[in-house]
Amino acid sequence: MKKILKLINIFIATITLYACSSEQVVGDDIPTPATKGLMEVKIMTDGTLVDDQIHIARFIVFDNVSFFPSVDINQSIPFDIKNVQSFSAFLKVRCNPDKMLVIILNEPETLTGVLESVTSPSDLNTIKFQMAEVFNDNHTATRTRGIPMTGTAHNISITEDHSDTERARSVSVEVERAVARVELWLKRISYFEAQITTATKVTLSRTHNEGYLLAPDAAHGLGYMQTINSPNTEVVWQHTGNPLAIGIEDKGICAFYTPKRTSSAGNNADKLQLKIEGLQTAEGVKNAVTTLSIFTNKENQQNEMTEVRRNNVYQIKGNISKEKIDFKNKIVPWTEMKDSVIIDPQYYLTVSADYFYLPNEGDFANLLAETNYDHKDRDFPDGIWVKDPLYYTNTGQPVTDLNSNLYGWLSVSLDGKEGYSRRNIYFTVNSPLDDNRNKGCYATVEVKAGNLTKLIKISR
Repeated sequence: MKKILKLINIFIATITLYACSSEQVVGDDIPTPATKGLMEVKIMTDGTLVDDQIHIARFIVFDNVSFFPSVDINQSIPFDIKNVQSFSAFLKVRCNPDKMLVIILNEPETLTGVLESVTSPSDLNTIKFQMAEVFNDNHTATRTRGIPMTGTAHNISITEDHSDTERARSVSVEVERAVARVELWLKRISYFEAQITTATKVTLSRTHNEGYLLAPDAAHGLGYMQTINSPNTEVVWQHTGNPLAIGIEDKGICAFYTPKRTSSAGNNADKLQLKIEGLQTAEGVKNAVTTLSIFTNKENQQNEMTEVRRNNVYQIKGNISKEKIDFKNKIVPWTEMKDSVIIDPQYYLTVSADYFYLPNEGDFANLLAETNYDHKDRDFPDGIWVKDPLYYTNTGQPVTDLNSNLYGWLSVSLDGKEGYSRRNIYFTVNSPLDDNRNKGCYATVEVKAGNLTKLIKISR
């Protein structure tokens, strides 16, 4: 089993980040003028998935949290996208007996301005992230910044005695991902053949397109659990490459990410639903649907699913027989995910950019894609490869008419030899827009390594 994310240990130590304000703090128990203490923040993500790696970390420290909160520090640190799974940082903070620390990892770029303007903990309660800003179109992989994660620590008292590493006071913060993960696993009974082909697709229905960034914490009056009475977002995973045989042992097929929310409406109206179509078997094509309603926990107790909880993994395990597909659902802590999921958590695919604006004929851009995917037994092409572009109108409608001038305007090429794990990918606009009303149309291109995918968007 993997340990995905350890606790964050905060120690008063030496300085790297500085408080944004030099204002004095007024109060009977607070030194005047304000003096400083040192806080060392250590974050470990040993054994994480690539999506869990830390690309950017924000530290927000509040003073006088119980009465009149004020910001001591609000600062972010970017990290190398390929390497960071653990780090330590040092904060110089004001001495205060009533401090609170908020840590936000992998914040979406669109939320940076909002987070920088936070003045009290309650400001964080209503901040939402959009799934489209964090994940690809079918919510199976992150874009360039990884999964948002947050954690808080309360009742922190910093005094002048916390001035060096020898007298550091330790505080622990558990960081949780802002989403849940839904996995599909399949196996077959003995002597019954089954395989996944390019006609096989898996659909997660009744998911949602946004979620609250901060985790609910009723004890401290923080965060909300969103309620969506009729969720209608639908995302689809479809197999690519050669047929994949299903064996008699559980095999991970695909995984989706979904935001936290309530799941308790009548008639299962707001419960997630997983649908399998086009599964090839010895008895012909099989389809199946299961509603994510009853789950077994670590203690093998069955419980109704009343919430989609962040940082949980919901494993849907289907057993394929001649008559049907039986499903058993299990909740697994994110820290205990298996290593054998076919999405290959030990492998990465990175791209140097996932968006380009190329409005005119002849405009071009390129990105660098890198992977360490080296499986030879799963019938995928070696190295980096790309799928053909998909085209969309400026309202997001797919363009399927091959004769439309909104179709086929993008050329995509790769340098290096096929099978290379590090390749430049070039995008060139090969025709003009014939009507200004079509501005804003776009194309998407999937960059792939094995069955890892990064989605690139090119707009005009």
